Amino acid sequence: MKGVTILGATGSVGTATLEVLGQHDEFQIIALTARTDVDRLYRQCLRHHPKYAVMVDEAAAKALRERIRQARLDVQ
Repeated sequence: MKGVTILGATGSVGTATLEVLGQHDEFQIIALTARTDVDRLYRQCLRHHPKYAVMVDEAAAKALRERIRQARLDVQ
């Protein structure tokens, strides 16, 4: 299995990349990053179960952290 990190996961290229990778079992999503789109990154975490999720914006990171905690996802 190959580990992959997607920078800008919530943008058009990142979203398309995740769609393609999601069709292949040989890839594991290790980390996802985004600037401020908490809702989309949260949904991506639910679907792809990355080990790490990173938000550039501090307030967005705080909001994502809380949603991940409430969902009891194993994402750092």
